Amino acid sequence: MRFESVKAHAFGPFQNETLELASGMNVIHGPNEAGKSSWHAALYAGLCGVRRGKGASKKDDQEFAARHRPWNGGAWEVGAVVVLDAGRKVELRHDLAGKVASARDAEFAGRDYSNQIINDGAPDGSVWLGINRHAFLGTACVRQADMVEIRPEMLQENMQRAAATAGADETAAGALALLDSYRRDVVGSRHAPTKPLRQSETRVDQAQIALSEARAAHKSCLQRRADVDRLERDARAARRKADAVAAALAEEDAVRAERRLERAGELNGEFPEGAPRPSQERDAVAKQTTAALTTWKQRPALTEPDGRTVEEYDRLIAEADARLIAARAAVAGREAQEAARRLERVNELSEAFPQDRPPRFSAADEELALRAHEAVKDWEDWSSHASPGKPSGRSMADLEQELAEFDKSAAPPTSSPRTLPLVAASGLVAVTGVSIAAFLPDLQMAGIALAVTGIAGAAGALLWPAVTRARQQARADREQAVFNAGRNGIIQRLEARRREEIRHQVELERRSHALQNLADAARACGIGATEPSEQARTLRDWLEGRREKLRKNDELGALWDELQQRLGESSPGEIATEAERLRQDAASLAASADVEMLADARRQNLARERLDELDREARENRIAWERARTERRGADGRFQDACRQVEAAEDKLRAAAAAVQIHADDAEALADALGEWQARRDRSIAHAEARSRRWDELQQLLGENSHEEVELDANRKRAHANDLAQQLEPGALARAKLEPPTHDLLESLRATARDAEEVWNVKRGQLAELETSLPSVADAEDDLAEAQREMERVRQLDETLERTIEFLKAAQEKVHKNIALALKKTVTERLSQVTGGRYTDCWIDPANLLVEVAGAGGRHRNAALLSHGTAEQVYLLLRLALARHLTAGSGETCPLILDDAVGASDGERKRAVLDTLLVVSESTQVILFTHENDVRDWARDRLAGAADRLVELDRGGIPA
Repeated sequence: MRFESVKAHAFGPFQNETLELASGMNVIHGPNEAGKSSWHAALYAGLCGVRRGKGASKKDDQEFAARHRPWNGGAWEVGAVVVLDAGRKVELRHDLAGKVASARDAEFAGRDYSNQIINDGAPDGSVWLGINRHAFLGTACVRQADMVEIRPEMLQENMQRAAATAGADETAAGALALLDSYRRDVVGSRHAPTKPLRQSETRVDQAQIALSEARAAHKSCLQRRADVDRLERDARAARRKADAVAAALAEEDAVRAERRLERAGELNGEFPEGAPRPSQERDAVAKQTTAALTTWKQRPALTEPDGRTVEEYDRLIAEADARLIAARAAVAGREAQEAARRLERVNELSEAFPQDRPPRFSAADEELALRAHEAVKDWEDWSSHASPGKPSGRSMADLEQELAEFDKSAAPPTSSPRTLPLVAASGLVAVTGVSIAAFLPDLQMAGIALAVTGIAGAAGALLWPAVTRARQQARADREQAVFNAGRNGIIQRLEARRREEIRHQVELERRSHALQNLADAARACGIGATEPSEQARTLRDWLEGRREKLRKNDELGALWDELQQRLGESSPGEIATEAERLRQDAASLAASADVEMLADARRQNLARERLDELDREARENRIAWERARTERRGADGRFQDACRQVEAAEDKLRAAAAAVQIHADDAEALADALGEWQARRDRSIAHAEARSRRWDELQQLLGENSHEEVELDANRKRAHANDLAQQLEPGALARAKLEPPTHDLLESLRATARDAEEVWNVKRGQLAELETSLPSVADAEDDLAEAQREMERVRQLDETLERTIEFLKAAQEKVHKNIALALKKTVTERLSQVTGGRYTDCWIDPANLLVEVAGAGGRHRNAALLSHGTAEQVYLLLRLALARHLTAGSGETCPLILDDAVGASDGERKRAVLDTLLVVSESTQVILFTHENDVRDWARDRLAGAADRLVELDRGGIPA
């Protein structure tokens, strides 16, 4: 299985975004907050979806939803297109918010496969791999923080299936069934309302509710009593505030009446003769003059527009469009020629690959060549340094017998008692010399040691004070030296023979090992020769022939890479269709272009990028010219309108001047004269209007009343205001005046006071009724204690049954030993490569997936206790092994989705891990998310094939 693409319809920060993937190695690079983690999660959700089984959401599901729901709310949907190993392409789509999913054939009539991959109530694409969404998340889809954290209990069932242990735990399965049945009957679940567990919990809940209600009722009674007292205070305060505002309004009303009376007295004395006569100064001539002067003052200024005319802008736009058409035609013509040359080269290269695939050697062939090369090298090394044959001369047994006979027949000479110290000293020195000679490499050094022995003996003789016996002692010394020399010679020959025997045995073992490797390599290569030299010669010929094939394959590989580079994502037919389309487009554009402009564009040899710049510049210039043309057209129109408005204003000015008999040639002089006439007339009218306004004010003050009636009303309002003020508390009237009193405020305060008094009366009656029906808190506490004891008993029984079931499940789901051996083999294959040769062997505990690694010394160490980078490298290999073996029985290869899997590695090991993943990607799709620039640089250098891809993300499109 491999991912072809994943689409985030509404997922995390993405809306309708698609990530296309290659079939081999994919490196997704981007800085922090570029969306790598969201795409990583989208791949998992696009394949596996989410569970929709019974019960509340699990903690992991809740955390996943909180992290990856769309940031703007609403829909939450993701999809993926996967290609199964049999070639079937399936489109999966998961509505994660509505928990609706589908899995349809993406090529043939949209066949629905959803019911084939149901897991935990929802379609799960990892079922095709023989696992489930939890196992897929724990092995093949891993974040960097979880690299070393493998939970074996989650993978036990799948690992057991991979180890083919079906039927080995039928007794445990039967016991589990019986325990489940018994647990359902005597305990039940929280969702079964008729079972003891749910009934006991319901009884506890009801008792708790009853106790809470009783306590709440007593608390509510106390609160209500306090509320009634507070409402009484509020009602009285509201009433006092309303009375204060009423007094303030009465005070204001009395002040207004007194001021009205005073002003009416002042105006009444100004008009003893009655109402003034109306002025006759207003007429049509005055209106005409005012209108003429206003129009003249508001006339627009006359400024003629400058710059390019509308016709000049039209010519600029037309010329720019013609040049752009010629440039497009020139670029289209050159692209059509390049497409034709590309098609011609693709056809030439395709002829070299009739089977439409590059030649390559398999991994088994590579291993066989390595074995043959090492076997020939070992044989040649042994042949060039082989010893002449079995050692000649006397055997070690003969020499040992000779030494024993010498010791018996040639006993050392004796000496007199007075010479005993000298003999003992000489003997000690002799033994030392013989011992040294036994370990020296040749006879010359042994002779030196014996000479030292003789010198030491002679020195001992000179030291002896008995001069009279010197001759006798010297003779004894000579006899002792002869004895020691004879014995040491035998010992030297014995040691030399032993070394020759050891060297001969080592050579025999080397020869046997070289012969065996040579024979095995010849047999594996299909060589029938039996003589070692013939086998070595034939293997050298076979290796030379293979090197020639490799050279030819390298040449074809370079042609294949060139073909894939030229093809890109297209087929030869699509390239031919594209070339024909480009040719037709170029011909059509050339026919519509100006001949001279087209020739000039072809001479410039414009690139597509330059054409885009010209197109952008043309659009910008066109927009600017069209805007300028529109502005110039508007300016011309405004200038004409201004000229007409000035002429009309001058005509009105002369007509008004003629009406009042004012004459002048200049329009400005006419305006000044009319202004002086209008000012004189306005002053006369203003005096008459002022008297009229005062008369109107007097009539408004008196209304329908006489002056005496107005005075009586003012006195009555003052008396009423004084009565209300006397009923208030001290300072209440002053406080009421701080906020301007209004009748609306008074009505609002009176309504508030009435409402407060009504609420107070209602609450007082409710409190009296409540106090007669309060429940007992003590009885409720006793009922709750009894219900809790019963619930605890049922829960303890449920916990006992649950632990028993867990133990049986642990026994049922225990990983078989052979899965650990298979994982060990897979991890060991690449362990040396990714750890730089430091570790070459490993051991895996099948119970908890604990990994121990060993180096050349053979000592195993817990991988999790190594450096963080080494632990990540080892557990990455373990995940590769798990993904391979957990899905081995499904017939599908499991894609690997890794997030910063090499983040803790140094540069050398990082490249080794990446090279390993690249090799793995030849058979398994690898998707690696990373923020490291050196990983991106490695991908740029190594991912050159069509099956690999480097995607570089940018945080610019991700909202903050």
